[in-house]
Amino acid sequence: MRTENIEVKITIPIPFDNPDKNGVVYTEDAVSKAVSNLQNLPIIYRDNENEPDGKVIGFMNKSAYVEEWDMKNQVCKVTIDGVVFFGGTEYKVNEIKDGKVTDFEIVGIGLSK
Repeated sequence: MRTENIEVKITIPIPFDNPDKNGVVYTEDAVSKAVSNLQNLPIIYRDNENEPDGKVIGFMNKSAYVEEWDMKNQVCKVTIDGVVFFGGTEYKVNEIKDGKVTDFEIVGIGLSK
């Protein structure tokens, strides 16, 4: 079932004073400044082998908010509300009558570009 402009909510953990998955350490102050200015950013799909520059698949809505400053684990959790351009459900059709699907099962959620 294909649709467009799928509303999404994404929570991104941003470590501070500890290395991220690339081994880079950001200070708490640097993270705080960076997340305070988030607005109208693209949502990018990146496949480093086939699309190293990435492809825009959606946009966040006007701003983001800090969900939590987890001082024990040194992670800032930032949540954005946004829209992904295309996608829908992966499904299995069980029955069709008069050219219309009358019974189906949703078996996954798909995003496309």
